[in-house]
Amino acid sequence: MSRVLGLAPFSFTNNFAVKEIGTFWLLYTVVVLITVLSCSISCLVVRMKQPGLLVAIVVNEFLSMFLGGLTAFSSIFLSITRNRVKSRNIVSKVIKIDKELLNDSSTTYTKTIIFTLIQVILVYTYATVLFTYDTVLWTTSVEKISVWYIVSSFPHRLINIEPVVEFCDLVLLLISRIKALNSSLSVILRSSNKTDTNAFVFTTASWNSVPKNFVRENAIRVPEINRDKIVPFIDSSQSVNHHRPLRFELSQHRNIRSAREQYDDLCDISVLINSMYNFQLLLELGLNTAELTLCSHLMLATLVGIHAVDADKAGRFICLMAAWQLLHSFKLIGVTVPCQFATSEVENTVVLVQKLLLAEFDQNTMAELQLFSQQLLHRKMNFTAFGFLKLDCSLLLTIYGGVITYVVIAMQFGK
Repeated sequence: MSRVLGLAPFSFTNNFAVKEIGTFWLLYTVVVLITVLSCSISCLVVRMKQPGLLVAIVVNEFLSMFLGGLTAFSSIFLSITRNRVKSRNIVSKVIKIDKELLNDSSTTYTKTIIFTLIQVILVYTYATVLFTYDTVLWTTSVEKISVWYIVSSFPHRLINIEPVVEFCDLVLLLISRIKALNSSLSVILRSSNKTDTNAFVFTTASWNSVPKNFVRENAIRVPEINRDKIVPFIDSSQSVNHHRPLRFELSQHRNIRSAREQYDDLCDISVLINSMYNFQLLLELGLNTAELTLCSHLMLATLVGIHAVDADKAGRFICLMAAWQLLHSFKLIGVTVPCQFATSEVENTVVLVQKLLLAEFDQNTMAELQLFSQQLLHRKMNFTAFGFLKLDCSLLLTIYGGVITYVVIAMQFGK
């Protein structure tokens, strides 16, 4: 789908090296880029020649068209110039991690492909139906609106869906690998909590100084004791053997070291994902905020009668605006919520490492855990929109709060 929209004019070899850009796909991408720019400019020109609806609506329309065209242009341009090598690095690192973390990578890849196909089919089917219904309803309900004005705004909207879907899927893939890392750490933690019992411990304590309830003569025969549970005997004529649980120091140095390397690779993947999409996401957040404001204003203006729409079509017009709001909300949720889940999963990693530090391990393992703890402290996994906005659920709440505030003020001025 990315290649059809001009966002991926490249492919990979079996060794995950980026192939040279083919002449056909390069020309195709240039044609898509020119089409998007032409439609965006044409949409602005046509709108300027038509009488406005409301000042607040016209301002949001121009803002939405400008940001939409700029976002689509930047997505195509960056895919040609910067994202080829970054995509290769992401794929190679994911495959490296999967060989170490996943027991059955083929099943995981199959599920991922099925999920992605279903997601793409549902999203673009919904968008196609929505675009068609929008064109029909606007042109039949409002005489001032031309068909070309509506149709020319669809190319950049169609292209702007794909970066959001790609970003969402990549972050979800990252979350699944962090969960796999946490599962391996949980296995190490469970193994450290197991205590070994039925072991003899020999001491140099005097026979008379030891209470009788602590001494168990011939409680367990020597052949019943595993060789790894026998403690070296202290030669003394006054030695007393007693029976108590014994915790042995376990060595997980190699596993913890491997977990540290995997976490470092996961952080590298998050940095690559963020660098590929951070500028587009900044524009996309502004675009969706403007679009949500416009749809909400039009819906309320229709309900109170400020926006002139035929009475028999007012209900369908309100449903149309609600459908647009659903699409824009999906894009906002697809950007912010997966990032919140990824951050939360990394916090679970921090908790597991701190619990492992409280367990009984050998000196090398404890030193590796200390390094892992410092690594988690100094290298955190954050997602931002070009460094301006942190992508999490709090941003989602801020955007909706700003939209509601603007719409309420605009409605008061409209009255």
